[in-house]
Amino acid sequence: MSSTWLKFFGSRRLWSTLVLLLPSLIAVYFYGLVASDRYLSEAKFVVRTAARPVGGAGYGAVLQMVGLGQAQDDLYVAQAFMTSREAVKKLGERLSLREIYGLKQADVVSRFPSFLYGDNTEELYAYLRWMVTTIHSSATGVTTLRVQAFRPDDAQQIALELLELGEQAVNAMNARIHRDAVRNGEAAVARDERRLIEAQVAITNFRNREFMIDPGGAALVIAEVIAGLAAEVAQMQAQIIEVAASAPTSPALTALRRRVVALEEQVVNERKKIGGPDTGLAGKLAQFERMALDREFAKQSLTTSLKSLEAAQIEAQRQQLFLQRIVEPLAPDQSMLPDRLRMIASAAGINLIMLLVGWLVFAGLREHGAQE
Repeated sequence: MSSTWLKFFGSRRLWSTLVLLLPSLIAVYFYGLVASDRYLSEAKFVVRTAARPVGGAGYGAVLQMVGLGQAQDDLYVAQAFMTSREAVKKLGERLSLREIYGLKQADVVSRFPSFLYGDNTEELYAYLRWMVTTIHSSATGVTTLRVQAFRPDDAQQIALELLELGEQAVNAMNARIHRDAVRNGEAAVARDERRLIEAQVAITNFRNREFMIDPGGAALVIAEVIAGLAAEVAQMQAQIIEVAASAPTSPALTALRRRVVALEEQVVNERKKIGGPDTGLAGKLAQFERMALDREFAKQSLTTSLKSLEAAQIEAQRQQLFLQRIVEPLAPDQSMLPDRLRMIASAAGINLIMLLVGWLVFAGLREHGAQE
């Protein structure tokens, strides 16, 4: 009996079979005895922006109904950041990734570093692209974040940190959108404010220098004085004519004529106050009106700039992005990876296909040799 077993195990057919089934045997050994359990923590989120038309179905339609539309152009902001080198760097500053993924109880293939991944930052980035994946559904607009780790708490913590980093990236983009959108508007408002202040200061300096609040009002008062003097002159002249007609030798005529001359001189002096070359109100009034016109233009320009800035701020607010968490990551209570049976079955299937291809090639060569 023992000689039969020795003969069987020593046969070339047995060893040939073992060699041919070696990939399947390696898969059975590795996934059955060596491969470490990996825990999967999963989170779901959407990136939204305001003022989008309502449409679609699922989470996207619900969020659109409350005023948050899908940000089609910026949809992959958080997703791209979570799988970027910058995210790995910031995540490494918050968590000890080498300690989390370098556990001694982890198998030699899955842990970091290993013979597949060297101990440097670039290899760590490549390793995390295997452990951290994001999947986006264009139908619902939902992005799924999946994080693998050898301990459930580690998987949950990494997922939470990545979500927070993604929110920070979205907020930074919002700040950049707001800054770019309102920068020109704020500059225009500041320029028009300075212009208005300068115009008002010029008017104040004019009033302090000329001891005059309103040259137009002062000119109106002088005009009223001139009109009153002119009316009095006319009245006095009528009285002179009347006295001269009734009493040509009356001594009152001399006094009346002197009074008329004085009034006429007063009229001339008052007119010089309005139209004098140096101190006349006409030049001062023209200067004041130019300054007042500059102030009015500055006010109108500032009003327009403020409206433009408000419109820019509204547009910036409309473009604001929001990362909305739908499913929070939890610490799994059971390992989901690796899928041992599926991996063994896949290896066995590939092994079988290779054997069939090899057999067909061998059979073809043998038939070809027999024909020759």
